Amino acid sequence: MDKKKQQAVELLKIHYGFDKFRPGQEKAIDAILEGRDVLVVMPTGGGKSLIYQLPALVLDGVTIVVSPLIALMKDQVDSLNKIGIPATFINSSITPDEAKERLDLVKKEYYKLLYIAPERFYNDEFVGALAEVNVKLFAVDEAHCISQWGHDFRPSYMKLRRAVELCGRPPVVALTATATPEVKVDIMKQLEMVNPEKIITGFARPNLQFGVIQGNEAQKSQLIVDTVNNFSDKCGIIYSGTRAKAEEITDRLLESGVDAVFYHAGMDNESRSWTQTNFINGKTKVIVATNAFGLGIDKKDVRFVIHHDMPGTIEAYYQEAGRAGRDGKSSLCLLFYAPKDRFLREFFIKGDNPSPEMVLNVYEVLKNYETDRIFTTYAEIKEGLSDEAPDMAVGTCLKILEKEGFIARTSEKTSSAFLRLFNTYEKTLDFISHQAKKQLEILAKLNNRFGEELFSGWEFDLEEVSGIIEVEREALVRSINSWKKADLVEYIAPKRGTEIKMLKRLDRGEIKIDFTAMREKAERSYGKLDEIENYVFTSSCRPQTILNYFGDYEVESCGKCDNCLSPKKSFSTRTTHPVSEYRATPPKRGFINRKKEEVDFDGIKVEKKTLNTKLTQLETLELFNKKNIVEDIAKTRGLSLNTVYEHLSFLIEKGLIKDIDRLVDPKRQEKIISAIKKIGHEKLTPIREELGEEFSWEEIKIVRAKFLSKK
Repeated sequence: MDKKKQQAVELLKIHYGFDKFRPGQEKAIDAILEGRDVLVVMPTGGGKSLIYQLPALVLDGVTIVVSPLIALMKDQVDSLNKIGIPATFINSSITPDEAKERLDLVKKEYYKLLYIAPERFYNDEFVGALAEVNVKLFAVDEAHCISQWGHDFRPSYMKLRRAVELCGRPPVVALTATATPEVKVDIMKQLEMVNPEKIITGFARPNLQFGVIQGNEAQKSQLIVDTVNNFSDKCGIIYSGTRAKAEEITDRLLESGVDAVFYHAGMDNESRSWTQTNFINGKTKVIVATNAFGLGIDKKDVRFVIHHDMPGTIEAYYQEAGRAGRDGKSSLCLLFYAPKDRFLREFFIKGDNPSPEMVLNVYEVLKNYETDRIFTTYAEIKEGLSDEAPDMAVGTCLKILEKEGFIARTSEKTSSAFLRLFNTYEKTLDFISHQAKKQLEILAKLNNRFGEELFSGWEFDLEEVSGIIEVEREALVRSINSWKKADLVEYIAPKRGTEIKMLKRLDRGEIKIDFTAMREKAERSYGKLDEIENYVFTSSCRPQTILNYFGDYEVESCGKCDNCLSPKKSFSTRTTHPVSEYRATPPKRGFINRKKEEVDFDGIKVEKKTLNTKLTQLETLELFNKKNIVEDIAKTRGLSLNTVYEHLSFLIEKGLIKDIDRLVDPKRQEKIISAIKKIGHEKLTPIREELGEEFSWEEIKIVRAKFLSKK
């Protein structure tokens, strides 16, 4: 054993308290100490961070760690400092003076590890200063972010190749928990890794039990409550697609006696930090969150991860589900699915992929301001657009314009809130339930301190007022929103604005942006959405399906997911090729015990109740195949005609319905296809305008689905 390796083994015990390495760690560390580039793909909780932290202590000089987890950098650095490892971070949470001071200490090698946010590499002054740092290792965490084929591509990661060169081209270690074969290749290409050592420990998490349950919105919420109650005092995470739904589910859980809190990006930093800390420390058992929660969270005793909505990609789902059972104990990963889940994800895809026309229009709105320094809100920008647009799409347009050098965004600011009682304090009390003790307490405190302002109406800072009356900001906002819903108050929530600096003022025809790449990115997003929906539909072993997606085909069936435990399941114990096609046989949802009508998740019983065991589209398919007309299908299933047509369009696009002549006359099909080829298939409205009102929306949807099935 050479000297450096001996040091690493000794430091493993001294700083981390471990006597031996976990699978893959030793081989990766050996390669780094030999001066080689390394690609590491390990499952969530596999110990990736130690792979660069330990060599950093052995190597002379500094190790740079690039991480997108800005909110967690301080915690990561604090944890290292506690075990005697000198580390620091530089990101947007510290002042320029603090950043300069820390960088000066890094140059003097006072610190062994420097954590940096990828956005920092847009700063030429900072990048230039790195040339003065003795960098011996360049670690890229969440490396899938550098690949446009990945589920979380971040343009800022594209700056890393140049940064590595400016640092003197030290060995590069790229680490990720989620990478398909094409993403792994792209990571190595983008970072120009030279003959890298590839450490792929596999994605399998045998202690996790996977299941999918289909139900409508009301069923989803009740089944989540039932499932959580059956887990008693165990810790768990519930993911929701929207902030509003996260708060709604939290309310349902609290009403049923579950100790739950919500977490999303709409909360202030202090509230998010408090919520996250309480969950990690076990003071709160259940957290209901959007995907803003979880990256870098190291809580080992999470017994269940439930998804209220279908995520947008398999990578995102497996990463979030993988936060369960990090201690190796049996844990549940349950996904609820409804047809509208896809529409929510398509909404997000559209918001993340605005049209070229919208990007140019947003730029025109900004040019209309007379000054080059602008403070504006998304709402104000939208007022200048001719078409309705979601906030997310406006934000993406600004990101694109910033990335291309047309604007710079210096800071985010928040305006004041406004509140006014419609009635007197005493009369307002009469409309609030005596059981809503927290609301009554908060209203009393507001009246005691701001009685006059409360009745006449006043602008205020939520942070300041919550501090004065000594209540959590989150509780104050929830109470005010409840009063607003009951028409007891006038409330205008604070608006978050963006400070923008115009860098270029060009005519529309002079703007050079790679819109082709933008379109390709959108197409990849839709392709990944199809893959996660394949996961929902498949009748194969669920972990097997996920691992096949990541390129691991030599994997046995788990034997305990809902599909493996289905009474009618017929499967091979090993696959040697990808499983990606839809299954015509309706899969079972849940692990059905027919005598007791319960769903059994590794000993946890959940009452089946009125749960439908078939995917709703497949029920429609069965009726259609029996020659039922659309009206009869809608009547039999208790659905609207529009919903049935949505089902049929989905089934046609996926190739489960081949012949559409029963639905649309062949001659009319030809005319619709001609219009699609001329106008494009992205939007229905232009197609119908081309065809005229004698063609129904339903006919166009059906034919477009057939057209897309052949692409």
